[in-house]
Amino acid sequence: MAAIEELDDKALLELSGRTDAAGVLSVYVNADPGGDRNAAAIDLKNRYRELRRRVAEEGPAERRREVVAALDRFGPEVEELAAPIESGRGRIAFAALGDDWVVRLDSQMPVPNRVVLDDGPFVHPLLELLDEGRPAGVVLVSSDDARLLEWRLGRLREVSRLEQEDLEAPHERAGQIGGGPAGQYNTPMREQRKARERAWAQRFLDRVAETVTNLTEERRWERILVSGGDQWAEILAGRLPEPLRDRVIRDTRVLAGLDDSGLLAAVTERLHAEHTASERRLLEQVLDAGLSKKGALGLSQVAGALNEGRVAHLVYDPEVRYVGSVDADGLLYAGEETGAQPHTPEPRLNERLVERALATSARVSPIEGAGAGVLGDAGGIGALLRW
Repeated sequence: MAAIEELDDKALLELSGRTDAAGVLSVYVNADPGGDRNAAAIDLKNRYRELRRRVAEEGPAERRREVVAALDRFGPEVEELAAPIESGRGRIAFAALGDDWVVRLDSQMPVPNRVVLDDGPFVHPLLELLDEGRPAGVVLVSSDDARLLEWRLGRLREVSRLEQEDLEAPHERAGQIGGGPAGQYNTPMREQRKARERAWAQRFLDRVAETVTNLTEERRWERILVSGGDQWAEILAGRLPEPLRDRVIRDTRVLAGLDDSGLLAAVTERLHAEHTASERRLLEQVLDAGLSKKGALGLSQVAGALNEGRVAHLVYDPEVRYVGSVDADGLLYAGEETGAQPHTPEPRLNERLVERALATSARVSPIEGAGAGVLGDAGGIGALLRW
């Protein structure tokens, strides 16, 4: 299977734009070892059988035979995707039933079981996965050292490690405090050591903060999880440059003592919760921007902004199938709207919206439930604009 980390906007745009006359089969498999794999495999098989049944009963007879035969050929590969020997908690495959191309991906993040046959790849669950799995910095800091790791798509790896310098002071000696009562000894040495430890810790935290800052810029971390107990997490967060402080997720737990699997589970759980909260904040931000005329709300406004290349961040509900058309110049129109050029209905308008966003370097965030919640009056779709 290919590494999902290799997918960039260009690769996603190319994948989304692929088509096939016989159809493109999109399969998403939940292979999370923490769940019931046998039940997931049965569910996947049932979905595949139901798809084959519908195809066999609908459409022209010649095309039915061709597609059913292709589904039968690909059936063993679908079952193989659910096999324990395959890698990844989430497994994805896109297969052209008429041509011979197949794209297979795996991720350490699970995906829901889906089986979809369409003219092109059904990419929305993949986009959701990539949005939640975007890189995050993880900083485990203590009085002895700091480990800097990167979490991405359910995988965690160390990228840097900083250790405290040795603390030595051969000149220390006991003595009486100036002005103190006679016979009070040892306090000067203790005070000297405490002052030196404070300066020593401050220098170390400055080094950590500088390294985190550089890595954040280099690796484009949008979130930085800092763990080190109440004291260290808060102090380090305060030493980061002000623009980065809003990205910090303070975790008062001391995660440094966990083994690799425990650490991965704890970090993934915390980032998942933060992603859910950030989606709610994003929906509110889009709504506020649209109401103040600084954003776009609803399919008509969003399509117009995408046509003009003004969208910075597209937000939509992947469970809503948007209706519209595309004209001869490739411009998108909502519903029954039309332009000066001839236009044709576009049954895959969701994909066209995503493609236009990717082609203009806009960020894309599918958020399930947007159409039933904050963006309900806008049909679950909105955008933050560049201007």
